[in-house]
Amino acid sequence: MDNNEELLKLLLPKEEEPQNIKDFLFKILYYWKWFLLTAILGVGAAFVFNHFAPPQYRVNSVLIVKDSKSESLSLDNIFSSSPLKSDVKIENHIGMLTSFTMNHQVLENLGWHISWYKSMPLGDFTMYGNEPYRVEFSSDAFNLKGVPIHVEVLDDKRYKVDVDAKTMLLGIETEVVFEKEGVFGQPFENQYFSFTLQKAVTPKEGKYYFVFNDLGKLTLANLAKLQISAVNKNADLINLQIEGQNPNQEITYLNELSHVYIQYGLKEKNQISENTIQFIDHQLKDIVDTLKSTSNQFTEYRSSKKVFDLGTEASLVAEKLSDLDSKRSMAKLQLEYYENLRKYASQEDEMKNMVIPSVVGITDQGLNSMVVRLSELNSKKEALSYSLHSKNPSVLVIDKEIEYLRKSLEENLNNLVFNTTNELKSIEKDIAEVNKQLAMYPQTEQDLINIKRMVDLNNELYTFLLQRRAEAQITKASNVPDVDILDPARYDTIEKTGPRKKLNLIIGLIMGLAIPFVIIVIRDFLDETVHDREQVEKLTDIPVVADIMHSNYREPLPVITHTRSVLAESFRDLRTSLEYLSLGKENGVLGVHSTIPGEGKSFVASNLAAMIAMNKMKVVIVGADMRKPTLHNYFGLPKEVGLSTYLIGHHDLDEVIKHSELENLDVITSGIVPPNPVELLSSDEFGNLIDDLKQRYDLVVIDNSPMNLVTDGAVISRYTDSNLFVVRQKYTPRKLILKLKQIISKNKMEKAGIVLNDINPKRYASYSYNYSGGYYKKGYYGKRDGYFDENTNGKGSLNDFKPGKKKKVNDFSH
Repeated sequence: MDNNEELLKLLLPKEEEPQNIKDFLFKILYYWKWFLLTAILGVGAAFVFNHFAPPQYRVNSVLIVKDSKSESLSLDNIFSSSPLKSDVKIENHIGMLTSFTMNHQVLENLGWHISWYKSMPLGDFTMYGNEPYRVEFSSDAFNLKGVPIHVEVLDDKRYKVDVDAKTMLLGIETEVVFEKEGVFGQPFENQYFSFTLQKAVTPKEGKYYFVFNDLGKLTLANLAKLQISAVNKNADLINLQIEGQNPNQEITYLNELSHVYIQYGLKEKNQISENTIQFIDHQLKDIVDTLKSTSNQFTEYRSSKKVFDLGTEASLVAEKLSDLDSKRSMAKLQLEYYENLRKYASQEDEMKNMVIPSVVGITDQGLNSMVVRLSELNSKKEALSYSLHSKNPSVLVIDKEIEYLRKSLEENLNNLVFNTTNELKSIEKDIAEVNKQLAMYPQTEQDLINIKRMVDLNNELYTFLLQRRAEAQITKASNVPDVDILDPARYDTIEKTGPRKKLNLIIGLIMGLAIPFVIIVIRDFLDETVHDREQVEKLTDIPVVADIMHSNYREPLPVITHTRSVLAESFRDLRTSLEYLSLGKENGVLGVHSTIPGEGKSFVASNLAAMIAMNKMKVVIVGADMRKPTLHNYFGLPKEVGLSTYLIGHHDLDEVIKHSELENLDVITSGIVPPNPVELLSSDEFGNLIDDLKQRYDLVVIDNSPMNLVTDGAVISRYTDSNLFVVRQKYTPRKLILKLKQIISKNKMEKAGIVLNDINPKRYASYSYNYSGGYYKKGYYGKRDGYFDENTNGKGSLNDFKPGKKKKVNDFSH
């Protein structure tokens, strides 16, 4: 047996390369009609989507960031050599442009409290600028947000409102369902809504609905589709981009966002000027009252005392005191400013209240720049905090610069407080010295000088503050924003981005092709049946003797009627293999088995017997499958007289042997179905029958019962010299192939081989060359299709089975 197996391995063809990829490709080609159908459906679906899907447009705007002169002592300038300088500045602007606060303000300015939509087959279309109706409502009125309100016109005066939606009401999911009629121009009210519907334009045919917007959610929706980025690393340009269904709406949004941001930047710059003006106005109010009071007192004193002029010496003393009073007043004002500034700088919430130093006569440009920059940075951080986390790089950069400026400002203020305090002490000493001189003058002149000092001091302060107020107003008027619009969003620069017709068609084609592909992969993954010879050889070392092609013929014995067919040739291969391996030796018994019903053992046994008989050997085929007999159908014989009736003694051997249409082939059918097949096959009569048949015939072929289901085959195997197990492609479970070794060993079966039945060469590459495009198809024995192209009248030939022309056949191959 070992020698025969080695000889078989030498005779049978071997694959030089794995066939997995080729087999899979042949499976794909086998189902080409399904791929074509699903591809057409996929492309068709994409075409419908392209036709009905709402369009998408992209709108762009470009802002330019200008250099700010107020940043002379900021970290940006201190570390001006850093390559990150421009990036940080741009990132700060981008962070503020994408902040929730900024975008929410845009919606507030635009008044987008209501949105209109037109119902479309593949999505609703946003309407803007051509709304069919105008909705009027009070800001104090209660209206559910985010609930679609469908409007249907009934006539020129009436309309119907239809609402069917779920929404959150007081934290509870509530179903809102109602229908109600309304009149144009009159209030529509119920427990959910309160508005008045007015006709705007004559609407085109279609279904329309509107929604009361939740501006918070609408802000988040706009932020999700808003993209802001630097144009490039070397230019201080910011690109604003947004996509939507209605280009006019997106253009309006981008332009308003640019306007709001520019106004925000200008307001941020003007904040210190506003604080300065408010501070001066507050001081002026007190000084005006004091000045009026002292002026009246001075006039009355002169009139009552009849003193109109001071002496020359007294005038000099008065002037000196007035000058010292002005210096002392200014020093006190500056000292108070330094103390307040130190308090504001140390508390983040108070930074916005800081006043520039020049308002109190401080001309220190460095201090002035630090205060302005600190105020600007605090405003930026406040804006960014609404949309960015505190650990965001943009926020961290601002925090770092604020901390640096705070420390620098604190050191500067400490020095200034110390110097101003000393200066104030010095002025006080000078005033004390002059007062000693004043004491030598008459009391009337002393009183007059003191009153005049107060008048002159308040007058100087009043003049000084008026000058500073005018300077603050000039500064405010001369402020320009750090950002300006370079390219506004406009209609002639919009870009249509969807639907992307070509891409959708490609996706539709790919998806269409992917559906059958995935199905094939999944089915192949879940398929536990035998596919080809290579798979069988991997599962067991039992040799595969032959591959039997699928039969498309009506006849049960096509090897007789179609002797030059591919199917007949596959049986010749089987006969040749048996001869080489002596599996079907002369005066021997060949058992043809299967593991389960439906594998085609009777078909293989019948046609193999016929093929051997045509080779001048006397053959008898015995139908030993008495439980579900089918052998009589292959030869058109009655089943009543056969093996079972012989074994129970109703008929003798000559009576049960039937002659077939082939001269050398006889048949013993199964007979009637007995109640005890195993007992009959285990009887001596069956052994005697086999001995008698071996004397009369060159070969006895036994069509056995499935060995995995009943024990009949195990009993018969005691009489067989060689055995063939029929395995059917795409039918026999692979686990049963693993079990064959156990069956053979358990029943001590002599020479065994496997016949792979019902092969469809179109499914697998391993069969393609041999049976379709190679040895036979090239016309080895004559013209193209030559050796297998018989019956030129077309009856029963392969030419009858043309693509698209299916022929009804009785499948005897399984």
